[in-house]
Amino acid sequence: MNKSWLNYFNLSDHYERKARFLPAVLSVLPLLPVATTFGVPLLEWGKFLIAGGGLGAIVAVALSHIASVFGNRLQDKLWPDWPHDAPTNRWLHPDEKSVSIQQKQLWYHAIKKLVKIDIQKAVDAGEPDELKATINDAVKALRSRIWKTPEAERAQLHNVDYGFARNLAGLRPVWITFALSSLVGCWYAYIWGNGTILWAIVSTVVAVGALGLAILLPGYVRKKAHYYAESFFAAVIALSASGPQQLTKPDAPASHGPLR
Repeated sequence: MNKSWLNYFNLSDHYERKARFLPAVLSVLPLLPVATTFGVPLLEWGKFLIAGGGLGAIVAVALSHIASVFGNRLQDKLWPDWPHDAPTNRWLHPDEKSVSIQQKQLWYHAIKKLVKIDIQKAVDAGEPDELKATINDAVKALRSRIWKTPEAERAQLHNVDYGFARNLAGLRPVWITFALSSLVGCWYAYIWGNGTILWAIVSTVVAVGALGLAILLPGYVRKKAHYYAESFFAAVIALSASGPQQLTKPDAPASHGPLR
């Protein structure tokens, strides 16, 4: 793999590769049956992209950003008041019933210690807009504060998993369209052309699987967001309990997590 090209286009980062580029590539795979039926070298194009050189790297970057656009659109549908209704923000809200008051108090204390933002003070003030803004400021500050700390390794893994699930689910219109197009093309080639029954059956299985996956994925995305939130707050507690830490360097990048 051409590291210089991938580094230049920011695809050497694990998040970029798995959470953005991989969903885009997987979205094209439903075309494989019809491409094989009509002799289109789809796999060769895939190898060209993965090689990461020249034009292939440019296309790979474009695909990764397209996946991110579709993923963000889905995110806005799942959490209409984003970021305030995202798990990491919502769990800190005093009205959230799925988290105990004692747990919130532990989080408030850890957050005040780490980023000097007092959520309890905002709760006591009783101003809803100020409270939402305070919680969001705290979460953003925490995201930078725990960036690449040993305590946040699990959160980073769940962050990537969430990004992959979100972007793959967001690309549903693309891969469902490709799957149905492949189904029609393969059966057309079998009935009226020189296509084989094998690829017609494969395209049918792929189309049915794609439709089923499209129904299940939004719930899976929500579950991954919850896993990220759990590991995020676990990292916050662990970091606050570990004593004084060096502040994150000013040029450290922000996380790609579900709070962006």
